[in-house]
Order: sequence, then structure tokens, then C-alpha cells
Amino acid sequence: GAAAGLGPSPRRRREKGAGPEGASPALYVDRRKSKVWNYYTKLGDAYVECNVCKKQLSFHNSTTTMREHLVRKHSIRDTPLARLKDDPSSESDYAAQEAKRSRQTPPERGPYRAASCSEPRADVILELVLEMIFRDLHPLSVVKDKGFGLLVGYLEPAFSLPSPAQLSGMLWHRYNVVKQHLERYLQTAQALAVCVEFWASRLGQTYLTVTANFIDGEWRRARCLMETRQAQRDRAEGDLGEKLYAVLSEFGLPGKAVFCVVHDGARQPKAAYGWSSLCCAAHSLQLCV
Repeated sequence: GAAAGLGPSPRRRREKGAGPEGASPALYVDRRKSKVWNYYTKLGDAYVECNVCKKQLSFHNSTTTMREHLVRKHSIRDTPLARLKDDPSSESDYAAQEAKRSRQTPPERGPYRAASCSEPRADVILELVLEMIFRDLHPLSVVKDKGFGLLVGYLEPAFSLPSPAQLSGMLWHRYNVVKQHLERYLQTAQALAVCVEFWASRLGQTYLTVTANFIDGEWRRARCLMETRQAQRDRAEGDLGEKLYAVLSEFGLPGKAVFCVVHDGARQPKAAYGWSSLCCAAHSLQLCV
């Protein structure tokens, strides 16, 4: 789009940034004072590139946007850089404190860090492993697979993979963060069209998926998955309306936020709930075939 056309060219030459001789004085000072530069590469004077996702951002002598990108897109928030302001003195004080602490305290050897693998790089690799698991639906035990271990060991010999239990805790934390964001997003909707869908897996198990559809404040169509749970095909597990109320309450939404429920025709909430009922057009056409 137009926004993409305004961005820097992918062929923009990266500055070496090796020191005062290879970078401008301002860049050299920024790299010393702010740890956020561990995650970025400078592209000329007006742009930076995220080392995690390769997204290019505008740079105006402030690291605020860069830190917000790390927190929002990569959940790299458990580091002091997310709490720092753009006050050079505060960042300088923090750097001095860290240097003093590192001299007084031996480095911690955590379960997934090695001494020769820098902490920022280890954090990025760990986040990417977690993202690979939930985006591609890998089991947590993938970190125990020999082939995966050989691959990571070749790419980063100093990095020790976390255990499935550690990944499970991180995954639940990521889930709760995303759920809170989704809750705030849903509460901006004036009305919701809730879709109730029963579907079967390849193993023959039946599941119920509840999605919310609405037009957001920027006139974009939003489709948000609220819940997927295992269900019984033979008999209803209580009234469907009660299930919908339970899902809505988990996101802090009142029943009046729903103006229409789309269903497959076989199961639909009782009229007593006051919601308009609409049979799925695609399901009706499928029954006609």
C-alpha cells in the first residue's frame, strides 16, 4: 500500500556501527546508553530494522517506538528496557548500575542460557521458539526432538533449549496477555454477531467454536475467536444460551452486547435470551446438496 511505499528500501545499506569510526557520534552514544539497540540495526539516519522480524521503523532520535514494537509484537517485556524512559540520564544511570552489579554478582546460569550466549540474543531465540510452537501448532515436546536440538545447536551452540514445562508456563503467560488485549478490543464493539459452530476433528471428536464478528472503530471487519471446547454430538450439554453467557462473561461482556447468533440450525439458543437467531447460509446450502 501507500504506507509500504514510504518505507525504506530493502536494499538500504546497513551501517556497520562498530564504533566511533564506523558510525555517527549520535549512533555511538545511543548504542551505549540504550539496550534497545541490541534488537535493532540502523538503516541510514531515518530508519531502523528489527532484528527479530526484519520490520523497518522510522527513527527520530527516540527509542520509544522501538521499545513499544518489542513489547507489542514480540512480548519482549521482562527486561528493564521496557521500563526506561527516553531520558539519557536515566539510561546512563541504569547502565552504570548494571555494570556495577555484573562486577559484584556472578552471571546466572539459567535453564536455557549459556554463559557465552548474550542475554538479549537468548531472549530473542526463546521467544522465537515459543512463537514457532503456537503459530505452527507444534507440541511442547518438540524441544526434546533430536533433530530440532541438532538444528538449534548448530545455529547457536551456546543456547540451551528450555524444557516443555518452562514453555508451558510461558505459553500460558502469552495466552493471558493476548486474552486481555482481546477483551479490551471486544469491549469497543457496539454490537456483536456471535457465530456458534460445531465441527469434527479427523479423529471424530466434536468441538464447539464461538467467534465474535463486528465492525471496529476504524470500519474494519473483525472476527475474533473467543473459545473452542470439546462438545457432545449426541446430547446437548445444557442449554446453548448458557454456554454463550459463560463465554461472554469471561471477556467481561453483557448479554445485551449480542444482537444476533449465527448457528447451524440443529442447535440454537432459546428465544428467551432475546437474541436474534440466524441459520448459517453455508450450512443450509450444504444440506441442499
